[in-house]
Amino acid sequence: MRFLTWGISALALTANMPMAVAQQATPELQALDDALPGTLINDPSRLDWKIYGTGEKHKPVKSADIPGGGAAVQIIAPTAGRPAYEITAEVPITAGIKSGQQITVGFYARTIKAEIASGEGLVSVRFQQNTPPYPGFGDAQLVIGTAWKLYEVTATANTDIAKGQAIAAFQMSGAKQTVEIGQTIIVSGAISIVKKSAGAQYATTALLPQLVGKGELISDPDNKAWSVYGAGETHKTVPSPNIPGTGGTALQLSVIKPPPAIHDIGVAIPIKGTIKTGDMILIAVLARTAPGGTADGTSKIGVSVVQNAAPFPGFGANVFTAGPGWKLLQLKSQATIDIARGKGVLALHLGTAAQSVEIGQVYVINTSSIAPATVTP
Repeated sequence: MRFLTWGISALALTANMPMAVAQQATPELQALDDALPGTLINDPSRLDWKIYGTGEKHKPVKSADIPGGGAAVQIIAPTAGRPAYEITAEVPITAGIKSGQQITVGFYARTIKAEIASGEGLVSVRFQQNTPPYPGFGDAQLVIGTAWKLYEVTATANTDIAKGQAIAAFQMSGAKQTVEIGQTIIVSGAISIVKKSAGAQYATTALLPQLVGKGELISDPDNKAWSVYGAGETHKTVPSPNIPGTGGTALQLSVIKPPPAIHDIGVAIPIKGTIKTGDMILIAVLARTAPGGTADGTSKIGVSVVQNAAPFPGFGANVFTAGPGWKLLQLKSQATIDIARGKGVLALHLGTAAQSVEIGQVYVINTSSIAPATVTP
């Protein structure tokens, strides 16, 4: 198995360099965060961890055969029989941790040599607060083989740890050994990293699981030839592989100059089915704020269902707030007009401010017709 490295390589390998805490500050990290289950809470491109302990030695190593980016840190523990934590590598966690939260660390490692009968190394893993009295959780000792392998530890937090004080600790003094540790990924809210990364493609255009059985799908997720309109915008198709529900591409639309009204810049998505007055319509839009789109990472997307002919009557006007991560935004609205088959559109209004958004898949479902959710021909 391989991590979804998404072009993330171990960039900074000098052991004593100051650690730069990344919070999806680059498009590459954001793409990795989007692809992983849960939420990414460390910077996998960095290996310049704090490593300390009596007699320890460490150095960066690079090789094309190292999985997850071609780089690792080699750590030498000169003696055994002492507490495992006496020699420790600290991997910073960029978010706070709440009691009850599930945390998973996945990392590549191998043993170069170990003076125990099996010849395999021992690494203890712990999530902890990096200030006295160092409370923590998830203590696990792993046997590290001599070939590169992906290891995982998942634990449920039993304490709160403030942002900036949490680390994952690799404790190395369980054996006299030389071990190499490569790319390390830490996520919250998931029980495994590899379950999602094992698949080759998650860019389906089918209904997402949370929408199955909700009613009759009256839009066509396979048709992304949407009409984009308005002055002061630019748009393009961007790749979004391995993000469920994007079809492998997304529409990126940037508002350069906000217009007088929110509806002056927008996207029209065809509705193929019939809508009757009183029908309850579920609107679901998979979207995010594009990397670098706004300073606070949020953007506004107005929505309404409209009859696509003058005077353009409609219903369901509302506004979604998108964040920096992909999210399925949903709302229900009751139809106040009839719209004949093929005569309606879902309008996404984007002219609220200077912003940049990415729209993956859009679903319009008539929940008043509980039928197999197939596209109306």
